Amino acid sequence: MDETSSNNDDFLNNFYNNNKNSTMFVQRDPMNQVQFDQQFDYAKPKTENSLKKRLKKFARRYYEPFTSFQLFKCFVLDLFPIFKWLPNYNIRANLLADFVGGVTVGVMHVPQGIAYALLAQQPPINGLYASLIPPLIYMFFGTSKQSSLGTFAVTCLMTGIAVENIREKYENVSAEEVAATISLTMGLILFLMGVMRLQFLTTYLSDQVIAGFTTGSSIHVLISQLKTLLGLRGLPKQAGPLYLFRHLRDLVAASGQVNAVCCGISAATILVLFCGKQFVNPFIKRKFRVDIPIPWELIVVILSTLFVFLTRLDITANLKTVQQIPIGLPSFSAPKFGLILKVLPETIPITIVAISVWLSISKMLAKKMGHDLDSGQELFALSFTSIISSFFPTLPVSCSLSRTLVALGAGVVSQLSILFSSTLVLLVVLFLGQFLETLTNGMFRKFADLVDLWKVSKIDFMIWIIAFLSTVLIDVSEGLIISVAFALFTTVLREQYPKWHILASVKGTPDFRDSERYGDTMYFKGICIFRFDAPLLFHNVECFKKSIEKAYLEWQKSHEFYVLREEKLMGAENEEESTIEKNIDTICSNILSRHFIIDCSGFTFIDLMGVSALKEIFSDMRKRGILVYFANAKAPVRELFDKCDFYQFVPKDNFYPTLRDATAIARQRQMELGFKDTGYIPEHDRFTEVVSSHPM
Repeated sequence: MDETSSNNDDFLNNFYNNNKNSTMFVQRDPMNQVQFDQQFDYAKPKTENSLKKRLKKFARRYYEPFTSFQLFKCFVLDLFPIFKWLPNYNIRANLLADFVGGVTVGVMHVPQGIAYALLAQQPPINGLYASLIPPLIYMFFGTSKQSSLGTFAVTCLMTGIAVENIREKYENVSAEEVAATISLTMGLILFLMGVMRLQFLTTYLSDQVIAGFTTGSSIHVLISQLKTLLGLRGLPKQAGPLYLFRHLRDLVAASGQVNAVCCGISAATILVLFCGKQFVNPFIKRKFRVDIPIPWELIVVILSTLFVFLTRLDITANLKTVQQIPIGLPSFSAPKFGLILKVLPETIPITIVAISVWLSISKMLAKKMGHDLDSGQELFALSFTSIISSFFPTLPVSCSLSRTLVALGAGVVSQLSILFSSTLVLLVVLFLGQFLETLTNGMFRKFADLVDLWKVSKIDFMIWIIAFLSTVLIDVSEGLIISVAFALFTTVLREQYPKWHILASVKGTPDFRDSERYGDTMYFKGICIFRFDAPLLFHNVECFKKSIEKAYLEWQKSHEFYVLREEKLMGAENEEESTIEKNIDTICSNILSRHFIIDCSGFTFIDLMGVSALKEIFSDMRKRGILVYFANAKAPVRELFDKCDFYQFVPKDNFYPTLRDATAIARQRQMELGFKDTGYIPEHDRFTEVVSSHPM
């Protein structure tokens, strides 16, 4: 704390009176919290029991629509948003953009649907069905205009792992039945979340958790496809922690069996995709100002299929292909309801990933494009989509970022684009599926860049790293659990060791700011203003008390600790004893109080251990001859103090509505020669308090 001038009394004393011509605020004298509440008619809001109120609100949400025709109409329109936007659809302005964007996204659905179906241990046609049926259902219920629903690499990978695990335990079920039951169970979970309004739970998966987890999952996707890229077969199945490294070891051991033709096709495919997306598409966009990218995925599918078909490499070079893709619409078949409880543990993490990715991307798009997104309705939309589609041979679906970005770039305006993308997929299912039978298998993903994240936040960087490493080193589902747990743990750490500051008055203003950040500030003799930037809870009360002690020691070493110059000289080690005795009589008769002001604005919540800590601080400071003030305490916090009898220990007069009130009152008391703290303050007995709260 730097030494500053204490000649600010005029400003403090006249602060509320020197702006008579101002209309910005009501002029008033400094007052404590009790006086402020009385003058401005403070009253605690009259609320009924919180739980009872929530139950009433919850029940009203579902019975109220049936109390009148108008409310029922609104309920139906909310449940089926298509009846809201479709009648107002501007055909002239939007139809062409939706058509072009829908066809472009449909083109991407075909190769991704086939590849991701294989990743989920499903027949290739099931991936096309998942790109056809769920989006069409979502079009009736969903509120996201640009997000592309369909196959998603991470959920398909997790589904594939779940299918293998379930089939190992129950050999009498097929992979298609397991995937359909997972989709049904996922829909039921989402429906319950929608009914209970639990969409807020997805916020526990931060962007860094999702990014690290999906990147780690992409490593699983890549390594799981290496054997296909190299044309290897018959490798032993690995599972458990570090199984990826054991799988890599098996790949190295089988390197002598690599299919050179398959490697050549895979390398050519990757090269075409990389060059096309990184160089050709940007060049065409700059040269011709066209936002619609060339669908290199489809081009690769067509070229590789045509090449294998003409050369018959599937026969001559023993090249593994997709094999037969049935033609026609999917058959209706009920999922295995008896498998629901068996697949539930595997379905929960799939559901969490699917809905978190969907809501995070959809919310960002809605904000970017300036339209509303109803998160609660999205839960119902994905729920109905998953439940209905489970009666067909599909698999769990979510949002694909790559397809969504293509839709956004192509200018998609509404959910009507789904109709055009699904129509294209339908044509493939009905007529073109047989031409994809010689399509070779393969997939490639890339690692994300962490440089910017490191610059912005080291903790978020660590969340990303932990999410990535736990997913790669252990497994997908376990990695998700560890990622969320670590992210929540960091929030505890951030509150357990928060920042604290000594505040100073900004010259010429009623504001108080961090003294280490603002230079044009001043302190007041004998007054210390302290702020703790966190809720005061059981896990950080010790940190709070240590911070108070550090602030006190820093204040004690500064010039502002001493109200009179002679008071400081009394403590000098080289002062002669006779001089000290002479000064004592002079000072004691006119001793000025010291005041420690705690800014409570950071206390959004305080528990009982926090209340006890405040009592302890108040008692300890009074032993040192220092009066403690509390300023900026929020109303719920003050009401908590009232409930736990805090005001019997700390008088209400020690609470102030603002820091300026507390500082002004402190200065007034300092100028009252001979002012001393009044009233007896009992000793805070923390030991008795703890013992009384435990059963004997």
